[in-house]
Amino acid sequence: MIRITANFSLTRWLGVVIKEIHELRRDKISIVMVFLTPLFQLIILGYAVNMDPRNVPTALLNYDTGRLSQVFITAAQNTGYFAMYKAESEAEAEKDFMRGEAIFIVTIPDGFTQGMLRGEKPKILLQGDAIDPLTTGNAISALASASKTMFQNNLPQAVETSGEDSFELVIHRKFNPEGITQYNTIPGIIGSILSTTLILMTALAITREREKGAIENLLVSPVTGLEVILGKISPYIVIGLFQAITIILCAVYLFNVPLMGSAFLLLMVLAVYIFLCLSIGITISSVAQNQLQALQMSSFYFIPSVMLSGFISPFISMPLWAKVIGSCLPLTYFIRLIKGIMLKGYSVMDLLPDLLPLIGLAFLVIFIGLSSYRKTLD
Repeated sequence: MIRITANFSLTRWLGVVIKEIHELRRDKISIVMVFLTPLFQLIILGYAVNMDPRNVPTALLNYDTGRLSQVFITAAQNTGYFAMYKAESEAEAEKDFMRGEAIFIVTIPDGFTQGMLRGEKPKILLQGDAIDPLTTGNAISALASASKTMFQNNLPQAVETSGEDSFELVIHRKFNPEGITQYNTIPGIIGSILSTTLILMTALAITREREKGAIENLLVSPVTGLEVILGKISPYIVIGLFQAITIILCAVYLFNVPLMGSAFLLLMVLAVYIFLCLSIGITISSVAQNQLQALQMSSFYFIPSVMLSGFISPFISMPLWAKVIGSCLPLTYFIRLIKGIMLKGYSVMDLLPDLLPLIGLAFLVIFIGLSSYRKTLD
């Protein structure tokens, strides 16, 4: 049984409290992180995370000049799920579809209006990018339901002629026709695991040496800041590649995620992303004064990275401010790239719109790390 001493002194206790307050005042980074982290989480979860995407970009190919095609387009937009824009050609629509700039392609054939009026039950083709079932599922269900009644109020005579199902809505779910959730989540998990482990390992590198006093050996040596940063990153690149290949093999053989594209391109993207994650960790390590600050800064990075990259909720459903922040996060581009390679069979040209920003972020982070690194004990 623990005995509490009777000679407890309020004065001595107050002295310890005042000393601790002074210590906290010196650690401004920790105080800022303690207050900002829960606030940031609340804002993101409350405003940015949306599991029911609306106004989904939809490429429209309308070859019909009759009124009934316009009735269909208006009814589809009134569901709130489709933000249609007119595609100049089928090739342009397919290009936007492959790059993720359009989630749906709606094709209305020539003679659609005449076919309805004659009771021929014409077809409308709806192609959806079904990699993320959350993005397409509710939208397809809403349109399928609305398609049965959309003409009754506007053209009752057409319905009387051709029946309740006056046309056929043909739905093609591309890239993930069975709606398997793992196809969407596994790429995000791969990026999240790599960023968490690699950033944490390197975020503690310089701060650990600073706390132990080993940083003095580097400060008196002729090595430059770039040599220090690249030298500390290099061993972890091998670890990161081994970890990434292990995860990819598990994704393919345990979760049956297909690999439609080139394995070489996949390794190239992984190498760029691993280098970027390690650079972020080293930059955090250069800024932080101790390991606790490095851990707090790393955690502060992980929250928006996971929530605003399209991993938790569809990227297109986020508000504009969240998309701006998400566009500055490496995980956003990595998820698009790895999904494109594994599920869509991306070529080199298809990779460039997302690969170039990833490479640009790598150079930017290295520059920030060099600017933060000082050959001084302070």
